[in-house]
Amino acid sequence: MRELLELEGYEVQTAVNGRDALDKLKLIDPCLILLDLFMPVMDGWQVLERLRADGRLARINVVVTTSAAANTPSDVPVFLKPLDFDRLMRTVDAVC
Repeated sequence: MRELLELEGYEVQTAVNGRDALDKLKLIDPCLILLDLFMPVMDGWQVLERLRADGRLARINVVVTTSAAANTPSDVPVFLKPLDFDRLMRTVDAVC
């Protein structure tokens, strides 16, 4: 995903887990977060909860990526793995 986005001209930051992502968000202001629901240390559900509770972070667009269709958030776009990269890029382009 990172390589695809960079090839399309986007600057990409990655995080190894949810805690790392929240720490990085203290320093950057992205137009979009691609959020995996299943991560170690702090999962995507916990990250989404923290994002929504923080006024600055709550305004950032979120797209969820997951391998499990059950129990996905209803208020954000969800992309099931394996990802449809054309559809993903249309969404990223529309937001950023």
